[in-house]
Amino acid sequence: MINIKYDKQGDILEIRFSEKAIADSEYVEESGLVVDYDETGKLVAVELISFSKRVGKEEAAEALAI
Repeated sequence: MINIKYDKQGDILEIRFSEKAIADSEYVEESGLVVDYDETGKLVAVELISFSKRVGKEEAAEALAI
């Protein structure tokens, strides 16, 4: 299950790999990524903060069409 959501107001692209609850998050400042883990340390989701500023308009349209 992969679910991709874009929050236009917050300008955040979320790619979710699991429906499990997020127990821990890690912010990677250089890339603007937030990596979310479940209680066992497995990857749940990745969020790209300021998505439109980091990805060009054409790439953004392509990424959101997936």
